[in-house]
Amino acid sequence: MTRFAVHVACADGQSIDTFQLDAQSGRLDPGQSVPLGVKVQCLAMHPRHRLLYAALATTPPTVRSLAVDGSTGDLTPRGDAELIAGMAYLGVDPSGSSLLGASYTDHLVSVMSLDDDGGMRPATASSAAPGKHAHAIISSPDGRFVYATALGDDLIAWWPVDSVTGALGDGGQLATPAGSGPRHLRFSPSGDMLYALHELSGEIAAYTRDPETGALTEQQRISSIAPSLDLVPGRVRDGTGPDPAANAVWCAELQVSPDGRFLYSTERSSSTIAVVAVAPDGGLSLIDTTATQAQPRGMNIDPTGGFLLAVGEVSDQLTVYRIDPQSGRLQEHGSYVCSSGPRWIEFSLLD
Repeated sequence: MTRFAVHVACADGQSIDTFQLDAQSGRLDPGQSVPLGVKVQCLAMHPRHRLLYAALATTPPTVRSLAVDGSTGDLTPRGDAELIAGMAYLGVDPSGSSLLGASYTDHLVSVMSLDDDGGMRPATASSAAPGKHAHAIISSPDGRFVYATALGDDLIAWWPVDSVTGALGDGGQLATPAGSGPRHLRFSPSGDMLYALHELSGEIAAYTRDPETGALTEQQRISSIAPSLDLVPGRVRDGTGPDPAANAVWCAELQVSPDGRFLYSTERSSSTIAVVAVAPDGGLSLIDTTATQAQPRGMNIDPTGGFLLAVGEVSDQLTVYRIDPQSGRLQEHGSYVCSSGPRWIEFSLLD
């Protein structure tokens, strides 16, 4: 029996809630809830160690590492480090040598070195500015480049990474359509395609990547928004203008199935998940839209590819969906109560 711990960052509840998922049956059992006393913004799992990193909305901003118990998924605080800015996104590079962060409010990305045990080295943090409202940063599967979004400037940027120091070199950038607002990025399992979800237009774009220069070339761009949702284009949400309409496009999370055959994206105004098929030739097509928890900011797919879990940041609920292995469509498998304001989900393998 394959089991995973499911770690949910609950911003308003100021906690990380942990569940145990049976990857065969889809059964989800509640476990530990760790009170943090402050909002938790986002999470990242180390690829080699049972370590979870949580960005906390403290002053100054900090990141906390927590050891994951291999039997239960219970979390034990291990250490804190100061961040150079409040982060909307955390990640770890494939080698486990760098902690990556993107700051929406400070318009920058950072790279902090990790030691061989996953310990944080805050004095090593370097930064770069991809543009206004950085919202995600991910490493290429080969670890040679990092890619980031600048939602407010409609840009995707990239930099080469020094494999020893984690320092960022001279990179490049690619403009996306005006007002599209690129937000989250995911690579295909093979690493030859990069997908970008655009918060304001609802588009998903597919890019090929030059492995030597890191440069991106757009191959396709489709809408993840079904016409029946009757949504209008969104706008940047940073307090500088009038509030967007209640039916404005407001996309959030993007995930890729482990086999690379399907993409999933959330849209918060309609509280839906889009299912996008990836054809053998790489072509994208929207095949379904599934209702989900209210204002779904976070979702993730278990590493076996059998189940997708989604949370609604104003519903205080987590829903488990079984993924049809042939069509990619989602079938609801149960909903569970969690602490207030859930917004991020990470998995760790249990013994």
